[in-house]
Amino acid sequence: MTIGVLGTGRIGIALAVLFARAGHQVRLGSADAGQGRGTAARLGCPGLSGGSCEEAVTRASVVIPAVLGAPGAVQLLRPWRAAVHGKILVDVTNPFTGDHTDFVGPWARGGTADLAAAFPGARLVGAFKNVWWEHLADGDASAVPDIQVVSDDTEAKQAVLRLCAATPYTYVDGGGLDQAGRVERMALSGARTGRGFAA
Repeated sequence: MTIGVLGTGRIGIALAVLFARAGHQVRLGSADAGQGRGTAARLGCPGLSGGSCEEAVTRASVVIPAVLGAPGAVQLLRPWRAAVHGKILVDVTNPFTGDHTDFVGPWARGGTADLAAAFPGARLVGAFKNVWWEHLADGDASAVPDIQVVSDDTEAKQAVLRLCAATPYTYVDGGGLDQAGRVERMALSGARTGRGFAA
């Protein structure tokens, strides 16, 4: 499977490098195709290429919008609503407040529900919600808690778990999408370190 990562910010780069180093084909998408190509070239990982967000969405089997907040992911993906139909869409967003010390929205509703409503044809999986981007960039597996993976689509969840298996972290089945809110709030345990999950 080719993984399309949308966004060349910190979390986008961390995820693109993580999956490329695990031996997967990764396309890093940017609003500016030249920036996407340049960033991928600068990172120098085998299997990692860059281009536009459109290329990352249309040429990948698994799509990861690496932006801050589900509304940002919905806005980013809206032009390619038809293209994500039937594809695995991995939600890594968290509904942080501006100062990254609390969450917005009701406890029981996770951000993944917003993507599920906006893209009903996509196969939604929530992952990387309970870790900070710095943990992934550091590459220190001992500092990373078990990464919770949630979905109502059992096959899609298993596909994501297989893709993640070659990375240095531990992944666990966190249940269905109704558990996304619980998993997102696990990230608050890292707030005391001053770390932020920002794209």
